[in-house]
Amino acid sequence: MRTPLAALGFGLALSACASNPRQPAPALSPSQVEEPVSALMQAAFEADARGERADSLWAPDATVIADGALRDEPPRFAGIGSGGAVAITQSRLDLRQGVAWLYLEYRWSELKAGAFSEGRATVVLTTGGDDRWRIVHAHSSSVKSGGD
Repeated sequence: MRTPLAALGFGLALSACASNPRQPAPALSPSQVEEPVSALMQAAFEADARGERADSLWAPDATVIADGALRDEPPRFAGIGSGGAVAITQSRLDLRQGVAWLYLEYRWSELKAGAFSEGRATVVLTTGGDDRWRIVHAHSSSVKSGGD
């Protein structure tokens, strides 16, 4: 036999569940996302310059297009060669409901050979169940290259 107090508590709990549907996750601001996304992109460019895959930065089914061709192996970004250094020279971040769009300009240079190239990329990132950002799509193009 239920006591009136227990029945009241059960009824309140049940009504709270029914009248309070699952709330969406709080929206993230670009300032909350900028630092982890910037670090992820810098790590992706550095891995490309070393010729490493860095699969943990990418979604397993990521699409990568560089200078109009699909790429599955490093370097994944256009204009990046083996060795040297990559610097992001400009970026713009847009954020909508757990998806980040990033426009980047970058420069790869290899000082010993005097080689350099510049590129532009549009990158789409999402978070998984572990709240880590991963690249799901990257489209990059070489702007110019130079050297001896």
